[in-house]
Amino acid sequence: MAGAAVPAALSATSMLGATPAVAAPRDAGSDELVGTVAQRSIPIPAGWSVKPFDNNQVALHPSLFTDNRDRIHQFLLNYPIDNMLYLFRLAVGLPNPPGSSQPGGWETSDGNLRGHYAGHFLSALALGYAGSGNTAFLDRANYFVTTLAQCRDAWAAAAAQPTPRVAGKFGSAVNLTGCGKANTGNSEHLQLPAGVVDGLTDFTVAVWVNPTALTNNTAIFDFGTSNTSHMYLQANSSNHPVFGITTNGTGGLQTIAGTAQLPTGTWTHLAVTHAGNTTTLYVDGVAVNTNTGMTLSPASLGATTLNYIGRNQYPMGSVEFLNAKVSDFRVYDHALAADEVQSLTTSEGGSTGGGNVVWYRFAETNGPTATDSSGNGRDAHIFAPTDGQRHPGFLAAYPETQYIRLEQLSTYSPIWAPWYTCHMIMRGLLDAYLYTGNQQALSLVTGMADWAQSRLTKLPRTTLDSMWKIYIAGEYNAMPEVLAELAAVTGNTGYLETAECFVNTYLFDAAVANQDTINGEHANQHIPQYRSYLTIYDNFSDSVQPTYRAPAEQYLTAAKNFWDMVVPHRIYVDGGMAGSGEIFGARDVIASTIQTSNAETCCEYNMLKLSRNLFFHTADPKYMQYYERTLFGQILASRRNTSSNTNPNLTYFIPVNPGTTRGYGNLGTCCGGTGLESHEKFQDSIYFASVDDTELYVNLYIPSTLNWAARGISLDQATNFPTDPTGETTLTVTGSGQFTLKLRVPYWVQKGFTVQINGRTQSLDAEAGTYVSITRTWRSGDTIDISMPFTMRAERALDQPQTQALAYGPVPMVTLSTQKTYLERSFYAGLQLNGDVSRAMTPAGPMTFTANGLTVRPFYIDDTTAYHVYFHRVEPTIVFGTNDTGIPNVAREDGLTFLDVVWSSAPFKNHGQLVSTVEAATDAFAHAGLLTSSQITAIMQAAAHAHLLP
Repeated sequence: MAGAAVPAALSATSMLGATPAVAAPRDAGSDELVGTVAQRSIPIPAGWSVKPFDNNQVALHPSLFTDNRDRIHQFLLNYPIDNMLYLFRLAVGLPNPPGSSQPGGWETSDGNLRGHYAGHFLSALALGYAGSGNTAFLDRANYFVTTLAQCRDAWAAAAAQPTPRVAGKFGSAVNLTGCGKANTGNSEHLQLPAGVVDGLTDFTVAVWVNPTALTNNTAIFDFGTSNTSHMYLQANSSNHPVFGITTNGTGGLQTIAGTAQLPTGTWTHLAVTHAGNTTTLYVDGVAVNTNTGMTLSPASLGATTLNYIGRNQYPMGSVEFLNAKVSDFRVYDHALAADEVQSLTTSEGGSTGGGNVVWYRFAETNGPTATDSSGNGRDAHIFAPTDGQRHPGFLAAYPETQYIRLEQLSTYSPIWAPWYTCHMIMRGLLDAYLYTGNQQALSLVTGMADWAQSRLTKLPRTTLDSMWKIYIAGEYNAMPEVLAELAAVTGNTGYLETAECFVNTYLFDAAVANQDTINGEHANQHIPQYRSYLTIYDNFSDSVQPTYRAPAEQYLTAAKNFWDMVVPHRIYVDGGMAGSGEIFGARDVIASTIQTSNAETCCEYNMLKLSRNLFFHTADPKYMQYYERTLFGQILASRRNTSSNTNPNLTYFIPVNPGTTRGYGNLGTCCGGTGLESHEKFQDSIYFASVDDTELYVNLYIPSTLNWAARGISLDQATNFPTDPTGETTLTVTGSGQFTLKLRVPYWVQKGFTVQINGRTQSLDAEAGTYVSITRTWRSGDTIDISMPFTMRAERALDQPQTQALAYGPVPMVTLSTQKTYLERSFYAGLQLNGDVSRAMTPAGPMTFTANGLTVRPFYIDDTTAYHVYFHRVEPTIVFGTNDTGIPNVAREDGLTFLDVVWSSAPFKNHGQLVSTVEAATDAFAHAGLLTSSQITAIMQAAAHAHLLP
């Protein structure tokens, strides 16, 4: 196997709990499987009317799709696999093999998404094996799983260890690990008993602190009831320490600040004293500031229930955590004198002894309890991923601190998206089980599900709702889907209970009510959630006791309604997501959203999955129409047409602004991960079958062979889609039996969709955007010849009809130009009766044209040449061929011009049909006051005398 070798000690055979799946043999020089690769299937849900075929039942033939797939194969089989596992080993203290390194991108030792890309990589390996039978994929996947199992075991062992103490200024200290970026840090934060400072009017708080790093607004301590009623000492606020107290939020805040930033890597003593209305802040025993107008005291706060060392209050906009060692924390019920404060810097006890309210010396050897040495019994609890405080099934490339912080409503970017990362790892493991049969992968993913259940089912619904609302930090991708699938695989309905913990109620309820509230939402944060709701619906169980329960049908309704909010209301011509960067735009606003960062590729990965799953429930053709648009558009356009062993060469955004270019790479990013999977499973939606195996759907025209094992039938599809504009496709049947063949009639068909069976033309009502059904007893050798010629069409942006894009059959087209403003294009003078815009261009090669001296070519040609997807349509006068009336091409209130209305009825069967259409349009425009009678006469004469070909 190319790339990093799989050590012999970790061979595929030894790492599986059951006999490994056996790869099927191949014919030499063929891409077709002779047999099949063993694949585990999730039971077909009762609500489905249509089902997919396993990936190993469909073999692709050479095409653009196999070209892109094989480039991904090369990357997957040659990229050093230990690099993908590097951060998992590093996080838990296992040695990494010599020469390995972290991948980069977001996969770095201080990255808050580290581990997510590895999950995609494992899924892609599993998909590669299922689709090809190449055991090199299996070897790599098995090695991957074994290493993750070793890391899981190491995490479990670490969790069983007691939380250690470290050296302090005098005596011992706790090591608080800040934003969770340290690999194996000791402690998270401390929680003190409720009421620890209740009733105090005068006080002193003193502490030694040694910051590892300084983040703005991180609290050394914070005592109170909320972020509007509390007292705190921040280590770094505008580059100096600040003490503050308020009973009325920021409007009532009273503060005193230091004069210099605290040093990192050095012990500093801080003390705050308060007597009467006078508060003094000391740094290393020296008074650096005094405020005589501070009227508030701990007594003003009432009963304090949330008292922390190392974190600030919640709920609030951003929960921050201290990244520092903390030693000798003490509270007194009076204000120490200056010399007494000074004495604390020279010895642990100083001249006063310990604090008489509370005193944490951290003199314990280890453990989750910080003993109160004041004698008052106010011991503090240390939150840490040790002392058995976490479920042993945990597996990640960072400690559990991000999950703890999310539960305390920390926001992006102190944390990113821990459950998103968890989902990617779980998805990879579940795919390794489903596609390769690796039992150890199933054990790992169920352990993670048990761990998730132990965390989430104990949280109140209010906390869950607050978590899932948080931008990016609350992103969880399709966690409910994995959990619901695990429930189906294992029979453990407890996983469904955990799945329902992830219901994002504020958007879910709106979707059920068909209220479009997604404008401004992070698109890829929410698209996978609706796909997950379908999986909950599919596995709904009345025995589950969830934290949120909607009637079963609402899960399906939410997914359907959400999809309709996106398509066509928020998509570009290539299926890409319209909005601002990663954010959904307003409904039906397309042209106004076009900018440099558009159409995140992950969104389409998830929209395709959602569309596919909705089709299983409804068999509605609209889902596969969108699927084709996006697969032949953004997905094919997302992989550079070059090969690499070390670079996936995938896009993040696919911009559609004038004169833009595509950027490739994305090793270690989300879109670089979903792109691996997208190009490994082109075969997964070409064919479907009805649940009772009486109907066979041909959804996509991609050269391939289907092995319909349940019926003893194979179907070979020979076509040059999407590179041949004749649109000719031949299906050949092997095997015999009666079934209904359902052929999808693409939405873009304008020149007809004709079908011949064994040379005989069939009489079919082939309406664009539907399926045609042919029921017969099929016999080996039967051929079905389909013709659906491509035409060039201009698609209008919903909000600006004169902002348009070109597509040739199923293929979005781009115009090559470095101009940074919109190109202005005119086409109506060149149209013939069929309305094909390509007739207004000059052919310049296969699928390539020139217009106005510029090259127009398919979007799937992936390089770094500057291009335009959209242009401005400028048709100043009403013209038919060479007959220019000179009359302004006036527009209606909706922005459609006279010629737009006329040519929307194309193709015209004959010249008379064109003339009658023009006559109807002149009547409508005259009625609207847009044309005079003399103008109508001139228009009709021009149309009547135009010499246009069919």
